[in-house]
Amino acid sequence: MAETRRNQLKLDCFIEIAYKPLKEKGEDAFSYTFEAPAIHGQAVFDGCGGSGSWKYAEFKNATGAFVASHQMAKAFLEWFRAIDASKLQRTQELRASFQDMAWRELNRLKEQCAPMGVSGSLVKSFPCTASIALMAETENCLSVTTLNCGDSRVYFLAPETGLVQLTVDDADGNPDPMESLRDSAPMTDQLNGDKPFDVKAQHIALTYPCAVICATDGMFGFLRSPMDFEFLILQELMRADSFAQFEQSLQNKISAVTGDDSTCIMSFYGWGTLDNVKKKLKKRFEYMYGIVRALDAAMEAGRLDDELARVWREYRVQTIFNEMQG
Repeated sequence: MAETRRNQLKLDCFIEIAYKPLKEKGEDAFSYTFEAPAIHGQAVFDGCGGSGSWKYAEFKNATGAFVASHQMAKAFLEWFRAIDASKLQRTQELRASFQDMAWRELNRLKEQCAPMGVSGSLVKSFPCTASIALMAETENCLSVTTLNCGDSRVYFLAPETGLVQLTVDDADGNPDPMESLRDSAPMTDQLNGDKPFDVKAQHIALTYPCAVICATDGMFGFLRSPMDFEFLILQELMRADSFAQFEQSLQNKISAVTGDDSTCIMSFYGWGTLDNVKKKLKKRFEYMYGIVRALDAAMEAGRLDDELARVWREYRVQTIFNEMQG
């Protein structure tokens, strides 16, 4: 539910989207905490249904994927409460701390619970993704540390850059975001209780205003292109009369096309009001509107693949954080 806040971190509002086609059996989970004046945290977890198909009587026959994501959402909040905002830039220290906590939690579940089902090399104990953003203020900037394992993502949205992907998917062959929409490469890493995993971390200072987004792959994995994901967010912001309306309309649009649980936490910092969001993002919206119209025209003309390739070459270097740095 969209909620408006004002505090030391210049948080204006946050929205949550939790679309679950299977209702209470959905294997996505999320956590957030915006109560502390000096540090905020948000996270999404996507239970890996294929490799986590074992069921557990201890959890009312829920799958390991379901248990993993929901237990990690709870464990994240406990872990977060011990973080000192002054240490947010100690990226590797935070990475190691979260990784150790996640391993202990999931390994504990493995030791205490007995799976029901046939064992196999492809089935893992309590597998899920994790995408986390931790925010604090440093020298009038929003200091953001990301922690990631799997194929959920952390983005930021700003007037000058548009939507930028901060994290890199753990996927076989290292596909870029466009390639991942065409070929569903298996994940090469995820949280689990069987073998050690590698949580990736990075730190960035964002100027105000900005928005920080954590999303599972149901949010972006069923669209035509990464450009369409940015345009959809901007379009629904421009159309909305309130943050609550934006939240609902974005969920409606995603639920109409997705084939999976779709979870997103989006926090807005330093904008002031929704009207200011619209004003500051108007130029970017118009730019993305032109891109999407060109793609639509190319689709009608039967040359979509060529146009997608052309647009993606330009768009990717502007919106994938690792490539922007190189």
